[in-house]
Amino acid sequence: MHRMILAVFTVMLVMAGPSPAMSADPPTPPHITVDAEGKVTAIPDMATLAVEVETQAPTAAAAAHGNARQTDGVVNALKKVLGAEDKLRTLGYRLTPVRSYKDKTSPGEIKAYRAVNRLEVKIMDTARLGPVLDNALTTGASQVSGPFWSHSRIEELQRQAAVNALERARRLAEALAQTAGVKIKGVDKITTGIRFITPRAAGEPHLMGKAVSPTPSTPLEVGEEEIKAQIHAVFLINP
Repeated sequence: MHRMILAVFTVMLVMAGPSPAMSADPPTPPHITVDAEGKVTAIPDMATLAVEVETQAPTAAAAAHGNARQTDGVVNALKKVLGAEDKLRTLGYRLTPVRSYKDKTSPGEIKAYRAVNRLEVKIMDTARLGPVLDNALTTGASQVSGPFWSHSRIEELQRQAAVNALERARRLAEALAQTAGVKIKGVDKITTGIRFITPRAAGEPHLMGKAVSPTPSTPLEVGEEEIKAQIHAVFLINP
């Protein structure tokens, strides 16, 4: 579901080329230059969650082993609620000492070790987003960040925005040509600039303690996002 909105343009009308005395290049043919923007709004149909499993223990081995067991439980639980096209992968892993500092000059005493396993969950149907998030939090995830919204039809939406921008540019050029008493005879150049959407997060990270008791699925509202395209078009005219 999407709707189209068009806006923002600049125009330049050139009726004659540069003087031969000023340049040895061929004279620029008469033309109208139009900059226009096309905009399409669409509701994201995909989402990504970043899931972290964090454990801490007195030794590095204990922290690593504990994290492996806990992460395995989270992964197995997530696989039970993910769809066939959803994707789960490891983003990163770190094992670091936890130090206690007596003052700024001392190197610090190691008190424990912390292991963090970071997973990425791509959900192809936003209707499953709430249950997946709750599942992660109740099966051992320490933190879940997101959702980061995205579109399965992003290329199609970008093309629509670019086409709409060009249609807007042509209509404007034709109106200006008619007002100036000239006619559009063709297109000399078209350049486009499409603004890619970076999946955006909604809200603060979700922490494990907020979902340990049985509660309804976390409500998440998916709003509209904009896909924009800019067109720079040069239309040749008959003077």
